[in-house]
Amino acid sequence: MTQIKHPILSFSLVTLQFTLIGILLLVLPLSMNKIVLGVQGLAIIIGLWAVFVMHLGHFNIVPDPMPEIELVTHGPYRFIRHPMYFSILLFFLPIVILDLSWLALALYAGLTLVLFVKLSYEEQMLIDTLPEYEDYQRTSKKILPFIF
Repeated sequence: MTQIKHPILSFSLVTLQFTLIGILLLVLPLSMNKIVLGVQGLAIIIGLWAVFVMHLGHFNIVPDPMPEIELVTHGPYRFIRHPMYFSILLFFLPIVILDLSWLALALYAGLTLVLFVKLSYEEQMLIDTLPEYEDYQRTSKKILPFIF
């Protein structure tokens, strides 16, 4: 069954994602804690590694696959299918834990939900576009290395 692209859904998810990221950046306090900075540095490295492996011209900010898409299964994609989403969640996790307010938790939960809806939609589109994607799903984790 071919999945129909929904551009309004795609752009809405991206808008929600970046809105929540922006609000989290405004609401959460900056931290110079070495552990926080280490986790955030790791998150940035993972995100940049994913972009480098995917190549700048081959990824799309919206979840709709690009016309000339090729499945990437090396680099961080060997461990998880969505390393860029993982890096976003990992970046904010330590400062949400340090802040531990209802607002921070709600914003982080909202961002997590949006990213999971976005990746679920994206994966359905990839299954319809790339015949080998279902095999890749069986051999890799969705977002948490070795776990989920």
